[in-house]
Amino acid sequence: MRVEWLSGSVAFLVVVTVPATALATSPLPPYPAAERSGHVDTYFGTPVPDPYRWLEDPGDPRTTAWVDAEATLTRSYLDTLPTRSDRTAQMTALLSQPSVASPKRIGGRLFWLANDGQQAQSVLHTSTRSIARGRVLLDPNRLSTDGTLSLSQWVPSPDGRFVAWATSDGGSDWNTWRVRRVSTGKDLPDVLQWSKFSSVAWAADSRSFFYGRYPKPADPLESANRDMAVYRHALGRPQKDDTEIYSDPRQPQALVAPVAPPGFARIWIDKALDTSTNALAYLDGRNRIRPLRFPGEGYSSVVAQSRHHAWIQTTVGAENGRIVRIDLRRPHPAHWLEVVPTGPSTMSADGASMIGDRLVVPYLKDAASLIRTFTLTGVPKGRIVLPGFGTVSDVTDGPRRGHAFISYASFTQPTMILDVDARTRQSRVWYSPKTAFDPADFVTEQVWTTSRDGTRIPAFVTRRRDITPTGANPTWLFGYGGFDISLTPQYSPDAIAWMQNGGVYVVATLRGGGEYGRAWHRAGTKTHKQNVFDDFIGVAEWLVANRWTSPRHLAANGRSNGGLLAGAMLTQRPDLFGAVIPEVGVLDMLRYQDFTIGYAWADDYGRSDDSAEMFAYLRGYSPLHNVRPGQSYPATLIMTAERDDRVVPAHSYKFAATLQHADPTGNPLLIRIQRRAGHGAGASLRQRIEASADRLAFLDAHTD
Repeated sequence: MRVEWLSGSVAFLVVVTVPATALATSPLPPYPAAERSGHVDTYFGTPVPDPYRWLEDPGDPRTTAWVDAEATLTRSYLDTLPTRSDRTAQMTALLSQPSVASPKRIGGRLFWLANDGQQAQSVLHTSTRSIARGRVLLDPNRLSTDGTLSLSQWVPSPDGRFVAWATSDGGSDWNTWRVRRVSTGKDLPDVLQWSKFSSVAWAADSRSFFYGRYPKPADPLESANRDMAVYRHALGRPQKDDTEIYSDPRQPQALVAPVAPPGFARIWIDKALDTSTNALAYLDGRNRIRPLRFPGEGYSSVVAQSRHHAWIQTTVGAENGRIVRIDLRRPHPAHWLEVVPTGPSTMSADGASMIGDRLVVPYLKDAASLIRTFTLTGVPKGRIVLPGFGTVSDVTDGPRRGHAFISYASFTQPTMILDVDARTRQSRVWYSPKTAFDPADFVTEQVWTTSRDGTRIPAFVTRRRDITPTGANPTWLFGYGGFDISLTPQYSPDAIAWMQNGGVYVVATLRGGGEYGRAWHRAGTKTHKQNVFDDFIGVAEWLVANRWTSPRHLAANGRSNGGLLAGAMLTQRPDLFGAVIPEVGVLDMLRYQDFTIGYAWADDYGRSDDSAEMFAYLRGYSPLHNVRPGQSYPATLIMTAERDDRVVPAHSYKFAATLQHADPTGNPLLIRIQRRAGHGAGASLRQRIEASADRLAFLDAHTD
């Protein structure tokens, strides 16, 4: 989620140059037949047809046949695109690079993930000294033959003797937990199922841990997730013996998860009520639940704790975030001590850390990271200098006391790890990956435009240094705009490949995100959701007006909530884009809440059953319900995965069938369905290479 950096090396590089005339594509054969049923739903007296309702059932033989036929059609089309094979070679070079993730220092040991560049999944290593002397603790590549069983989470015990580790099967959000003994690399008999949206929190004695889980679902990939509870698991015991610690039957849709902040050994319960509001409680010495009372709504997280105090980062009473110290013997808000007050820059969500006797606090300023340090009583001690204009994603205990590991990335810098002395604020590069390109070849600028209502909207424009505005540059515009999530300078191998070949890569900063605090987020939610689409349109029109591109050469793309954004661009402004790629998108805004975790998104979207007004608003922009028969649509590649249990693939299935029915003889309107994959996490190296090559070859063909 992250421009120029300190050093790098140039390795093998593939640059594809294809004449525009070579990018013409052959006519498509007819789309697969999709039966249109007479199903109709009624909302507040208004009938709404849903002719492809049967595509919501993955077990329906009609769904299976349609998915197979669509997959065959799309594969045959993508494989014949002129740049497909060259893009595969290019992405293989970019993605097959060694990498190391930020380590955790726990129990006198270092634990970290690393990949030699050829492995389907990254491997967990450990050492008592340095990564140079590490050994493999857990290799998930040995768990499956196709690399689609991934290591989704891992949490060392406080004494470093055990690691609780979880696997995801084929990209699903469901986690199966096991426990590995570090000294032998052997697993205990423990197996815990039906856990998702929760890590584990170890007890101080390393003999038990807490975790969140759901009752066994009727359909793991589609059933709504309700009645989550926190359990305590004792090592060596079967899951049926686990003790329920906390649940809230009054709020069956709440997400409840245990947290073990650094410092004093005290377990907390984080109960998320929606995407921007939560509640905190802790377990006292007798395992009684002690809730904290907050004077208002917001999101709060525990930074660190001592025997009697907790440092809490919160947006309650502070739109841009603040840090307070709470004496747990006198927890009423009247006794809180504000340690770091709110300011004009936004505190990064869950970003603050206690490193030695310093608070290290990442902020966002115009959607890029800066880091400030404070004493534990709030005295400012200055900023930590970062390598450039980028993003900090992790701040954890470093290789020695008082030092921090800080992960940093930018549009052209893969994640590097800094070792920072929190007191002196001096840093050194602890790890920097080699790259298959020279970052100095690229430049990033932040530009500003105005949305429909006059709001100023920033965007990052990244390109090769020799690329200038011509009015015809192939341009890839990416956005998200939701759930208080910030789009900041992030490294993307796909974007590097795109720019190597002369393309312009643009990331729009949209309302609905978290880049400018809670007010910015709320301005893109519920009956203000159209602001997000208008912001994106404003950036697209700025790119055209400033001759970076033209509609024929411009592509719209987004994932998940960003897939909704791309779908809305297709239906609202088909004239503005030459290509649109909605990925794992929320596209049926009337029924999203009926599947898996969809109900948790209602704070951002509202629900079609909330009120007649909310129903009408959602229907007014829902991509599925705004496809117009006879409309000429841009070339479209819908991307989804058959095991996506967060945004179920039925959204994409129904949208594809509807588009193909409405515009059967125009530009290609295709759906790419990834087998053995989910919402994105856990994809194997081969799956990532193939998906990237398909995406880029499609963009090549339709933004020439």
